[in-house]
Amino acid sequence: MCVLPIQDSKMTAEKHCAVGSGTIKPDRKIVKLYLAAIGANIISLSLGTAIGWLSPFLPLLISTDSPLDHGPVTDVQATWIASLLCIGAFGGTFLFGWSAEKFGRKASLLATAVPLIGFWGCVAFGTTVEVLYVARILAGLGAAGVFLLVPMYITEIAEDRIRGTLGSFFILFLNIGTLVSFVMGSYLSYHLTAYILFSFPIIFLGLFLQFPETPQYLIRRNRVRDAESSLKYLRGYTSTPDHLEMLRSEMDSLLVQVSGEKDSTEQRSISLADFAPQSARKALLIGLVLVSLNQLSGCFALINYTAQIFADSGSDLDPNMAAIVVGAIQIIGSYGSTIIVDRCQRKHVYIATSFFAAIGLFAMGTHGYLKSQHVDVSAINWIPVASLSFVIFIASVGLLPLTFVILSEILPPKVRGLGGSLCTAFLWTISFVVVKYFPVMVELIGLHGCMWVFSAVCLFAGLFNAIFIPETRGRSIEQIIHAMENNIKG
Repeated sequence: MCVLPIQDSKMTAEKHCAVGSGTIKPDRKIVKLYLAAIGANIISLSLGTAIGWLSPFLPLLISTDSPLDHGPVTDVQATWIASLLCIGAFGGTFLFGWSAEKFGRKASLLATAVPLIGFWGCVAFGTTVEVLYVARILAGLGAAGVFLLVPMYITEIAEDRIRGTLGSFFILFLNIGTLVSFVMGSYLSYHLTAYILFSFPIIFLGLFLQFPETPQYLIRRNRVRDAESSLKYLRGYTSTPDHLEMLRSEMDSLLVQVSGEKDSTEQRSISLADFAPQSARKALLIGLVLVSLNQLSGCFALINYTAQIFADSGSDLDPNMAAIVVGAIQIIGSYGSTIIVDRCQRKHVYIATSFFAAIGLFAMGTHGYLKSQHVDVSAINWIPVASLSFVIFIASVGLLPLTFVILSEILPPKVRGLGGSLCTAFLWTISFVVVKYFPVMVELIGLHGCMWVFSAVCLFAGLFNAIFIPETRGRSIEQIIHAMENNIKG
């Protein structure tokens, strides 16, 4: 039962319908909801700088100008530097998944800043490759928390009508951070870059402290008054009768949702048994496939090795400048995603971007194949930059951000923490394999062969979405779960 007082003012059926659909008639401002989403994503930006750090500085680390005491790192050490982030992320996924249920989404999200501060500290002051190993593991711990908690936090604070837009901020801010690293790595020194980027997670801590815990988590912990305060803050509700009635209606909806779950004591001991319902099992299976396709599409590996790929492809553009161009295009694509994700069918966007990404990767692979066959491709050396830029742009519009938007939407609230942890851990497992062995695969089947494999994965991703994933745009979490159940029965 909601503890708000019942107001004497009458609410029309139209207003009740408006509350359910998310299109609220009475005037109110949701600026603080957007600010909370942006505040949460400052840590996404910080993580993006840690991920993007590798591309401009890996060539430096393997060169004779290496800033490390023992000189340049070997090729094997370089692959470990690249891939250890995934190892740290695998362990961090379960740590932050447990923390999200034990201490809440907000406290756990704040905690993700700690390993990222450690990462930049190791880079700034470390002088051996072993310290860089530790740095990358710490970055992985932070990445696990950010990938798991930012989408979870946004899903639980957002209104249905703008949930996709706010969810797309995650990849947008991640890509902005990546570009920041690309630019700073091209124009600033190794140590100066670390000193500056060291401040980003600290800024996040200072900014995000002011925002509330998610209403859903607070209700599950029987903190109903705190949940009301959080919802009132995020929705911009005032003390007017209309707003209080709308707040009461939304609180009642959340209380009904939570009442269908087990009591708060059992919530603390979620296990695999909670995936017994078919809808939960199917949601988990779809999530595992989605995150696998996200990584096997090759986009994360390409970002890690951007400068090196352009150097090896024979492009006339300076590798670091090419990486900056790609990073800028990636941001444009991510911004495009925030615009269209709540205006177009999610399925259509995901399918279209998957197929277009497959075309771009195939074109890049074909250029590489012709070059490997000693065909004169000097006249078309712009293709690697153009193709990869197109792939990163189109994937940033749909394929990459929608993975996390859809994943956070299809998992039932009862198992969202554990299910998200399992999917995120699987993502980092696949990511480790791709990043660690991408150079090996380039040696075995050539860069062109890798691009063709990535192209085939993107094609499969589009087909998988078309067949198995329900449309989620504009639907409440309850409606999405119901659609999943109907899909199973059908």
